[in-house]
Amino acid sequence: MVLFDRRGFVFCCVAMLASWGGLRLHAAPSIDDDGFLALSKKLLQREDLDPDAATKFLQGFLAIGDGEALHALAEGQSQPELEERILMAWYTGLSPDPSIPEAVTYGSALVWQAMTYTKAPGFCAVEDWSEAPAL
Repeated sequence: MVLFDRRGFVFCCVAMLASWGGLRLHAAPSIDDDGFLALSKKLLQREDLDPDAATKFLQGFLAIGDGEALHALAEGQSQPELEERILMAWYTGLSPDPSIPEAVTYGSALVWQAMTYTKAPGFCAVEDWSEAPAL
C-alpha cells in the first residue's frame, strides 16, 4: 500500500524545509544603496557622506548576512550593535566584511575629520611644508 505518490512526497519535503527555515519561499527583506545611505546619514547626523563608500559598506554588510537587520533598523527597530558597526565602518573606513582586506576609504574616513589636529598618515597638506617650522 502506497501512502504518498511522488507529488505528495515532494510537497511534504518542501513543507518541512520551509517550516525548518531551510528553504525561503519569499525573498528576505533587505535595503538598497539609497536606503543605506539615508540610514547612515541619519545615524551619523551628516549629509556629506560619500555614496560610493556607502555602496561598498552596504555590500560588506550584505555579505556577512546583515540584510534583514539593516532593513529592520531602517524601519525603526532598535539594533544597537548594528548601529555601532555602521558607525565603526564609516569612522574607520574598513568594510564590515572581514574577508575584504583593503580599506573602503582611508583619507576620507570620518576619524580624520573628528581629529582636526592631524591627518591620515601618508596625507599632508601643501601648507604644512610651505614654510619653515616655528622655533
